[in-house]
Amino acid sequence: MLVLGLTGQSGAGKGVFSHTAGKREGIYVLDTDITARQVVCKGQPCLNELTEFFGKEILEADGTLNRRKLAQIAFSDESKHQSLNRITHFYITKKVEEWLSDCREKAAVCAIIDAPLLFESGIDRLCHMTLGIIADYDIRIKRVMNRDKIDEKNARIRLDSQPDDEFFRQKCTHILENNSSFEDFAAKTEKFIDSCILSKI
Repeated sequence: MLVLGLTGQSGAGKGVFSHTAGKREGIYVLDTDITARQVVCKGQPCLNELTEFFGKEILEADGTLNRRKLAQIAFSDESKHQSLNRITHFYITKKVEEWLSDCREKAAVCAIIDAPLLFESGIDRLCHMTLGIIADYDIRIKRVMNRDKIDEKNARIRLDSQPDDEFFRQKCTHILENNSSFEDFAAKTEKFIDSCILSKI
């Protein structure tokens, strides 16, 4: 089973790649954004450890996570931010490893880990190859504004906090640019799957 780490900036097109690849037989896709939400659900070990570290003030009255409060505390201090990442990345990685095990039991041809923080979390060490999806800044701005229904100012704040193209070009084994339409990039995805994934199985 080939393991592909998928990463890139907001609005670049990871979602299009994942959706297109996930329709192919034998290819499974994991969205780590969903995994990240799952590990901090009430009763999960990750939330318990976060509560021990940051205090019960990060919890709602019903014991669920108050994301805004956690972010307010964690992002106010770089060391706390690093601790937040250390704790959450550990549990996310554990879930990813369990998912990969399940994929192997299903005799998957390829397992794709969609992870915006692929390298920062260390999940790239689980991958045989990595793919970065990049797109021009102005195109990504428009896509994020339309997708998330936010104004240009907030879209720029979000994108400016993320790594630039060069980061992905240096880190990833493969790069795909997505400056065209949904249909064009879906076709480019199909070509990549055939030439760079299935040809290596």
